[in-house]
Amino acid sequence: MEKWIPCGEKFIVGDVVRWTEAIWLDLKKKKKKKGKKTGVVKLGARRVTAEVLSADARGYVSLSVCDCEIVSNERGLPPRLLTLRKNEIIRKLRSTIGKGSGERLKWSEEGARSLVVSKFLK
Repeated sequence: MEKWIPCGEKFIVGDVVRWTEAIWLDLKKKKKKKGKKTGVVKLGARRVTAEVLSADARGYVSLSVCDCEIVSNERGLPPRLLTLRKNEIIRKLRSTIGKGSGERLKWSEEGARSLVVSKFLK
């Protein structure tokens, strides 16, 4: 059985992480109509599971999507329009993952992960 460990923003390359994020629609990009409000509308939320491919000094990480599921659909839109595709490469800030209750999948050899982490902290 999979064991998920809360990690927030603390994960390394090779970890599989998951987090929840809001899905937004930017109304500013649409044509303005009389009497319509402009701004941003929350469509729902999704839980993304992805493998960390790389990280940079500015706080961005590149991830390969493993799974993406809709956890709330406030507007009743078709779910296939709101999900990320499997193997899609995305870039996120570490803080975005941390804010979304970031968790990482426990390694089968957690001791090996400790060696990798200590190697990069030297």
